[in-house]
Amino acid sequence: MDRKGVMICGVVGFLGLLSAAMGFAAEANRIKASEVLSAKPPQCDYPHSPAAALGLIAALTLIIAQVIINMATGCICCRRNPHPSTSSGTIAVICFILSWITFAIVLLLLLAAAALNS
Repeated sequence: MDRKGVMICGVVGFLGLLSAAMGFAAEANRIKASEVLSAKPPQCDYPHSPAAALGLIAALTLIIAQVIINMATGCICCRRNPHPSTSSGTIAVICFILSWITFAIVLLLLLAAAALNS
């Protein structure tokens, strides 16, 4: 792998690890049921928690990593060969599709969890 590829993999790997760390930190800081105070019977008083901000940062770093890796590999928008003819090209397209599917699932989960703590 050339120097540019190593740099891109390093940056995307770091962003992925940062996103995972922020997601786990958000889970550790979430509001627990025992922390919710009942001021009046129909209303609840929720304490402030950094979980929503951590979840949004995790989602943002995940988006940045996905954009970087897709721009670097030239998938869809910057593709050099629109019809992959080799089996490795077909595998690359399958991995690209799986990447976007898992990205969408994780992004929705992070945003939903952040919304629950806001």
